[in-house]
Amino acid sequence: MYRTLRVLPLLLLALACAKSTVSPSVRLDFVGGGRFTSSTRTLSPTAPADTLASKIYANATDTTVVLRRLQILLTSSPRTPILYSSSGIALTQPAPDPRLVYLDSILLPGTKDLAFTNLISARTTSGDDLWEYKVTDTLRQSASRAYHLLLRRPDSMAVVQNYRLFLSPVPYKSGAALTPAQNRAFAYVGLRQGLLLPHFAVANKSVANQALVDLVCIASGTDVRLASTASTNITVTNKPAQLTELRSTALGISDFSNFTTNVLLEPAFNNGGTYGAAGGSFDAFVTAPLVKGTVVAFRITDQKTKTRQYGAILVTDIVRTPTAIITCQVAVEK
Repeated sequence: MYRTLRVLPLLLLALACAKSTVSPSVRLDFVGGGRFTSSTRTLSPTAPADTLASKIYANATDTTVVLRRLQILLTSSPRTPILYSSSGIALTQPAPDPRLVYLDSILLPGTKDLAFTNLISARTTSGDDLWEYKVTDTLRQSASRAYHLLLRRPDSMAVVQNYRLFLSPVPYKSGAALTPAQNRAFAYVGLRQGLLLPHFAVANKSVANQALVDLVCIASGTDVRLASTASTNITVTNKPAQLTELRSTALGISDFSNFTTNVLLEPAFNNGGTYGAAGGSFDAFVTAPLVKGTVVAFRITDQKTKTRQYGAILVTDIVRTPTAIITCQVAVEK
């Protein structure tokens, strides 16, 4: 989750950002470039959940100290979409979402400088995300930089939310070692929020983040599957805030394109088939191996309010080499 970088052309450092703090002993900058987000920007409304990348470079300017900690914090306004009725009337206004600790990493002893690239999944509904990067040294001095990502969708009052997912599966077997690429992969999803989290954001003691996850993309040999966090096979989550059930369907691409109202999403789930463990070791909360063109229906039940949202996932593409990438389209009630 960190790499040491000794030489970096100063011309690549982009200083434009939403806010920053500096300290006498720590320097932190965004690295500029065509593929890196380094300043506040408005996102394209035609590409919700677009994948972005940011890169930071930090170093200890005081020779007597070293860098100790890297944090990435996300403040969303709002993160959870308003729940609408089929007629477009707002039913519930979600409470303000707490700041999400996206990454909190203690660096290796003796770290004097580092470069870190962060892959970001942009928000899926209208709102504002504040991404803040913070580095602290052994004297507890810190420097931070941040930017806003804003999205204004013309269909923000629609009762169905649509967005795209890029998923890289992680091994489902408990204790399986993950590669650095898998650690950065978007494999954990909060379906209603359209929130994609990499492995490091939900690993270890990130209990608050784990509760946001509905769905996990897993690999079992050559098979790639989707698994609800209600599955007994999944151990990455701790007390999820919602119960997500999955159903198989015989629907196709043309059927999925008609999911513009919750009147159609609920029957897709109710008429779907229950997944089973026949021929494998998985329970009813894990899909069969994914095939391009597959439509999976789901139902989310909030564990506190008992409200339900229905939705569907269309697998639009599967690329297996050099790294497995699953592309999906999601339609979910708001």
